[in-house]
Amino acid sequence: MSRPQLGALFCCMFIIGSAEVAAGPMMALMGRHFGVPSSAIAYLPAAYGLCYGVFALVAGPLSDRFGRKPPLQLGLLGFALCCALLPLAPNLNAAVALSALSGLCAAVIQPNALALVADLAPRPQLGQKLGQVFIGLMLAFVLTPALAGRLADTAGWQASYYALAAAGLLAWAAVRRLFRADGGRLTADGGFLATLAGAWRTPGARRRLCVSYLWLGWVAGFGAVVAEVAARKLTLSSTGGGLLAGGFGLVVVLGNLCGPPLQRRLGEAALPAAALAAALGILSFLLPLAALWQLALAGSLWAFGYGCAGPLHHARLSTLSERYRGTLNSYHASLLNLGIFSASLLLGLSSEPRPIAWFCAATGLLTLAGALLLLPFGPGLRPASANPS
Repeated sequence: MSRPQLGALFCCMFIIGSAEVAAGPMMALMGRHFGVPSSAIAYLPAAYGLCYGVFALVAGPLSDRFGRKPPLQLGLLGFALCCALLPLAPNLNAAVALSALSGLCAAVIQPNALALVADLAPRPQLGQKLGQVFIGLMLAFVLTPALAGRLADTAGWQASYYALAAAGLLAWAAVRRLFRADGGRLTADGGFLATLAGAWRTPGARRRLCVSYLWLGWVAGFGAVVAEVAARKLTLSSTGGGLLAGGFGLVVVLGNLCGPPLQRRLGEAALPAAALAAALGILSFLLPLAALWQLALAGSLWAFGYGCAGPLHHARLSTLSERYRGTLNSYHASLLNLGIFSASLLLGLSSEPRPIAWFCAATGLLTLAGALLLLPFGPGLRPASANPS
């Protein structure tokens, strides 16, 4: 797999992550533009995430039957079009609809982009390559809010969406030039539903997909709301919570980079060890932390474990079956986004005056249960060479 190819897929992950968080720092400006309370702008990322999770189930079977490149290009073009039209929306309802459609396109982009990594990367380097591509997604959560806020203050909030549209077109051009069409695979005689069923019956798939929801989805969901958790834990300002969340994002990126070296040193124990560390990091928020450095230390344990284990888990899932790889990726993306949605919903139910502790306890216990599913190294949890299908 060449560096330009890796860079193109990195950009694909960056733009779909950016679309999820771009509206955050611009909610007040967008609210005034559409004549609604700023809190109503939250419906944009909510619609994006919901459609992302639901329609990811469609993208994988299509790529397994028709190839990775055509759906990926179509998703990038649709994403660019939706982002370009959103600033022109006449009202909030139209903007929410366009955000939902861009989430649908993102649901096509992610499984195909990650399946391409698994198709092209040498097996010993798969975890490393996936980690590098996932850095694009993590960097979006760190950089995009700051960049979008700056653009909104200097050029208007619309400029951020136009920039995302331009990035989508550039990614489309890069994919068109750098990747060959593989012609697809006739994975099942019964069509779409048979492809979904075949992937679901893959040995080890159901157990790992449970991990995608219980561990990775809830760990990522905790990351989506960690600024609010920290602010309520120590009564931080919005600025302080945002800076702390940005620091955690950098630790996640560090974990992405450290995953493959840790796996070379620890072998198959690296993934469950990192997953357990992330769960214990969330549970450590239950401790009576009274200082910012203590909270930062606890959160770094969660962030590093998350960044390290996430790509390793995805690498194992991607190698369970070459035949159903895209479909397994779509299940994974859907369950991951369902976990993020579940964690956000649970935090909403724990709004003031309820204490934040019960949210941390529930999230920590669920992620701990998901991490424990990675023990022992049983059927479906062995390296790719042990699963020839």
